[in-house]
Amino acid sequence: MAHELVIRNGRIIDGTGAEARAGDLAIDDGIISALGKVEGSGKREIDADGLAVTPGFIDLHTHLDAQIGWDPEMTPISWHGVTTALMGNCGVTFAPCRPDDTELLAGMMETVEDIPKNAILTGLPWDWEDYGGYLDAIERLRPALNVAGLVGHCAVRF
Repeated sequence: MAHELVIRNGRIIDGTGAEARAGDLAIDDGIISALGKVEGSGKREIDADGLAVTPGFIDLHTHLDAQIGWDPEMTPISWHGVTTALMGNCGVTFAPCRPDDTELLAGMMETVEDIPKNAILTGLPWDWEDYGGYLDAIERLRPALNVAGLVGHCAVRF
């Protein structure tokens, strides 16, 4: 059987707390289909000799709320194995937001993250007013990672 992807010779860390173990991993239809010594070939194969093979990491405290607009790969966290990011931390979010409040919310993020307000205002579409509209706008950006968000108290107060 030919798997879609086989990662061979890696140090597998499964996230359960068990010791790392040498082995292979096969993926079919986006799901791990074999673990250990994978028989057969892969349509695509990666040699992970000397490397760790891990589940994706979750970053529970990011301020990528603006950066996601111009960097949907959400670097550098994606470079470090993060596959899920939580935005909206420290009470600073961009939704809900009335059209007249965009500069105010961008200014708050500027003070927290030292990202120029102009970059925030031009890097996002700002085509929402409610939180659902904000999530729709983020989805249209097609982020490379899974994204979750908090509704920050700053935006809610205004």
